[in-house]
Amino acid sequence: MPLEKSCEQYKGSLIFVLPTIGFGWSQRLPSTPRFQPGTGIEPPVPFHAKLMEFHYFLNAIKAGIGIVEKKDHPLDKQWVAFCIRDRGEDIYNLATKPGYYNISIGANKPVIKIDPDNFAMPEWMQFESSPYLSGLGYITDSVITFEEIIERIKNARKS
Repeated sequence: MPLEKSCEQYKGSLIFVLPTIGFGWSQRLPSTPRFQPGTGIEPPVPFHAKLMEFHYFLNAIKAGIGIVEKKDHPLDKQWVAFCIRDRGEDIYNLATKPGYYNISIGANKPVIKIDPDNFAMPEWMQFESSPYLSGLGYITDSVITFEEIIERIKNARKS
């Protein structure tokens, strides 16, 4: 489930975040109990984010953090954290084999705590005592449609 180490080349660059409906998006408050959904919201419109850092577990990239950079976007300048949802052995990248991510967005920089024995994947991204948005989506190296993502996934499975 990790990202290829070649993804390190994208640090400091803009990546494209395409939120999807999946299990739904929600706004979570610090008082929202663990394992309880937050208040349901519509997924954010797609945006660019500057990729700031990756987080490793067992020598593999499992999560990342960036800052939304899209002028006039309601989330501009907020922090975005992500981790891949797949627990399998597949290895993803941001170009030819996009992955499906847990995504969280908030005003304060999140803390990444990768601890599979004690936290569900979405809990790896912790905004601690501030509200944040939580949902699912794809992350790629450039602007892309959902249909193009599906095509890239199909092509990656063939190779």
